[in-house]
Amino acid sequence: MAKWLYRLESVSKDNGLWYNSDNKLVWGIGNIEGCETKYLPMDYDPRYHKDGKNWFSSCSNKEDLLHWYSLEDAKKLIEGGFVFTRYLAVDYIEYPLETTFLKETALKREEINIEGLFSN
Repeated sequence: MAKWLYRLESVSKDNGLWYNSDNKLVWGIGNIEGCETKYLPMDYDPRYHKDGKNWFSSCSNKEDLLHWYSLEDAKKLIEGGFVFTRYLAVDYIEYPLETTFLKETALKREEINIEGLFSN
């Protein structure tokens, strides 16, 4: 069954919060001053390469994004080349604190307006 998943990602494939699209550590979130989330340990995790595929981290609920990022951090991240998105995923695996999914099989991708996200 398809499910909407929520994610913060770079608009550039060469950047990322921690890793770029080539799975190289770039630590893009490290450039965001005052963002405490950048200190989360994000070492290599084999779940992101299960079955030889490239799985992406996401939240199953949009409210979970609010746990990780303040509105101030969100604005800085957007200025730094990131965007809040949601994917209608069909291939996903739910874990206790995150859901991984395959972008290439997602049925739809939409950018999320952060003002609406944070006003609820």
